[in-house]
Amino acid sequence: MVTVPWSHGLPRRKIAEAARPAPQEGPCRHPRPTPRRRRCRRRSPWPARSAGPRREGCAISSPSDPLAPRRGGGPARPQEDGEHAEGDAPRLADDLSDWTQEAEDAPALGPTPEPAATTTPAPSRPRSSLAAWTADALPSSTSSLDDWLQGPVEAHAEREAEDAWSTSGSVSGTWRPEGEESRSRDAASAPSVGVAAGPAPTGAPTPPRPAFRRELHGLRAVALGLVAVYHIWLGRVSGGVDVFLFLSAFFLTGTFVRRLESGRPLGVPRYWLHTFKRLLPPAAVTILLTLLATALLLPPSIWPTIMQQAVASAVYLQNALLVAMQVDYHARDAGAASPLQHFWSLSVQGQAFIVWPLLFLLVVRRARAGRSVRRPLIAIIAVIGAVSLTWSILSTQSQQQIAYFDTAARMWEFAAGSLLALSLPVLDRITGARRPEDGVPPRMRTLRALAGWAGIAALLACGIVLDVSSMFPGWIAIWPLAAAAAVVVAGHSGRRWGVDALLSTRPAAFIGDISYALYLVHWPLLVLWLHRSGQERAGLLDGFAVLAAAVLLAWLLTRAVDAPVRRSRWLEARPWRALVAVAASVALVAGAAGGWWGALQRTPSSPPVAGEDAVPTDEVATEAPAQLRPEGWDLGNQWPELPESCSGAWDPASDFPHTRCQQLLPGDAEPSETIVVVGSSHARQYIPALLPTAEARDAQVVNLAMDGCGFLAGTERWPYCAGYDEWVLEYLDAVEPDLVVTTVTQTAPDSAAETLPEGTEGAVQTLLDRGIDVLAMRDTPRWEADQYACPEAVIEGGGTPVEADEACGADASAKLAPENPGTSLETLTGPGSSVRVLDLTEEICPDGRCSPILGDTYVYMDADHLTRVFVEEVLAPAVTRELAAATG
Repeated sequence: MVTVPWSHGLPRRKIAEAARPAPQEGPCRHPRPTPRRRRCRRRSPWPARSAGPRREGCAISSPSDPLAPRRGGGPARPQEDGEHAEGDAPRLADDLSDWTQEAEDAPALGPTPEPAATTTPAPSRPRSSLAAWTADALPSSTSSLDDWLQGPVEAHAEREAEDAWSTSGSVSGTWRPEGEESRSRDAASAPSVGVAAGPAPTGAPTPPRPAFRRELHGLRAVALGLVAVYHIWLGRVSGGVDVFLFLSAFFLTGTFVRRLESGRPLGVPRYWLHTFKRLLPPAAVTILLTLLATALLLPPSIWPTIMQQAVASAVYLQNALLVAMQVDYHARDAGAASPLQHFWSLSVQGQAFIVWPLLFLLVVRRARAGRSVRRPLIAIIAVIGAVSLTWSILSTQSQQQIAYFDTAARMWEFAAGSLLALSLPVLDRITGARRPEDGVPPRMRTLRALAGWAGIAALLACGIVLDVSSMFPGWIAIWPLAAAAAVVVAGHSGRRWGVDALLSTRPAAFIGDISYALYLVHWPLLVLWLHRSGQERAGLLDGFAVLAAAVLLAWLLTRAVDAPVRRSRWLEARPWRALVAVAASVALVAGAAGGWWGALQRTPSSPPVAGEDAVPTDEVATEAPAQLRPEGWDLGNQWPELPESCSGAWDPASDFPHTRCQQLLPGDAEPSETIVVVGSSHARQYIPALLPTAEARDAQVVNLAMDGCGFLAGTERWPYCAGYDEWVLEYLDAVEPDLVVTTVTQTAPDSAAETLPEGTEGAVQTLLDRGIDVLAMRDTPRWEADQYACPEAVIEGGGTPVEADEACGADASAKLAPENPGTSLETLTGPGSSVRVLDLTEEICPDGRCSPILGDTYVYMDADHLTRVFVEEVLAPAVTRELAAATG
């Protein structure tokens, strides 16, 4: 038996590999008398960094090559083309392959040590004991049911950590045996890690050995646990996502700096393929399962949003979609939680994974020249971080809801993790840090233990003390990042009561192993449960049930999808295979969402019931109709649109932001009159009611409405609406319409405080003075809750329109003023022009009751806009009668 003096705390598989006898010296790895195919390595363009003599060699590939070991203790298999045997020297690439291909990393344990005296190994504790489960290192193979149930073990599959979701094979630093540090401090590392090149010459530095930092693996578990617990029970965010951004940058930067300093090619495209090949398949499975659950459990009104977010999540643009929904006036309930909303943080990380590796290309020439790369990288990243932090502070103060999802406002957190990775070797040297593998305790052990506990305590308290959802990602996000940095810098404390000891236990490692899958599944499970239960927040018992289900599902997802993809040598052997895995993941999601939407669009709409079986539209049905219109998934089509973009004589001389001029007839038409709709979307919603009159009279209808801005010419407007009134008047002077339609009152969502906005009378008089008739519409009731989603939930739960009215409706007296404030405008006149005030309250709220469903039709499409179906079928006849009376 060979004793490996530095094997303390390492997985058994790695110990066995380290104890393997060194290969024979010579130019070839496995000399054999049989014919064989030789794969000779090119001479590297990089300067030799090792103090020892250069070793030229070639790898042998023949039918008699050693068999690659199989996981789980099964029989070995021949090594596939493109794979490298553990212990083989990686191929040193030329300039082209530096860019196109990642170096084939050798095992993470470093050179094979010289054989030592045979000793009897100390007996290990039985694997099934509680102490073993809570303290021992994770097993290195899945050779038994007990091992298989422990969770995935990736020690041999991932030799470097490249993001915060990498698992237990992660490498977060390098380690040299005690006594070698001073001799090796100024010497560069060997061209490759883990190459058995024969005995090193006397005085040659020992190549650094990657050190797996178990406490950082446990820190992932803490961050993920905070995310899940705060989401489930507290209804808040914890700062755990910020920790993941920080750790992702820390690991990624360490990976690429080690490549630069050891003379290996960066392999940026191969890194992209490797990373997204790992991350996308589990994400795609989660998204597909969420789409299925959405179809089965969630109301149709949310389906289009989930479809959009599914595709955006698969291509790492979910955060951009959420930003667009925040500023999109027509988006349905942008603030409501969807089961895929949590993909915003993965999108930020994915975008960073694309951009951040490119920074290291800036210092490749310095690395080839043997010069330091850390200082220029620190300068570059510090500038990026400062700019991002400045933007984050300003954006958080002015538009926090957008800044929260903004990659640019979050990039400084990524920069902070990179700066720590670049400076950590100096900090470790100054503070006398040690790894457990050294067998020597670090300096300042008590201080390290206290610093680690302080970091964990600060991280746990962050979400309680701070309102993360409203204050982040500004400067206050330094809190969770500093807490995580304290744990990283504290490192191995050498104290049994140190936080690193707790974070290195088996339970922490188990959660760390499934952390990616747990993040993926916990939020959809929670949102689906809250949707079905009607709760705003989970209780104690059902919250534990959700968390337990999330852990179980995460473990299954990791075992069935995540771990096999990570471990697949076949996928890693050729770049195109990883590309196919990435493309297939995206295609499955896009195909499922697109196919579902296409199927819905092909579903024929049922015409309104006519005759004796028709449900009157002025009353609430006591039984649910066979079909209620419009369908929830079709709400996006309920916004009124005119068929033509403005052209010909009706084309504005200039465009105005947030407006889209539309017209009913083509630009070359010769209509009998022109009707222009101006003001906010509450005026626009009446357009379908004007069309029967316009078509009968051969009139041109023009939509000049601007969402969120009423027509109040002559008054001071807020910046968003500034200039709109002047633009409208300039257009009206050019077109000279016969009639202008606009709303003149304004309702409130939480009271009957209906008012005539200041400046309305003057704006109407301005139109009358131009000889334009005005149709002044009374505003519709506004609501605090979505008046489509609320009754839809009742109907989906088996209720009736009457029950929906009881749960969601209100008396007209609670939503509107007793008298229409706009009636005072009827006294205004102009040269040949007049005002007609139109009040449709009796049609919208018959018998003094504002119900969400009348007949077989939903009245509202959201909290304050009428559905197009209701306007066409209920309000259009009333408007037609009023206009006929006005011209009669």
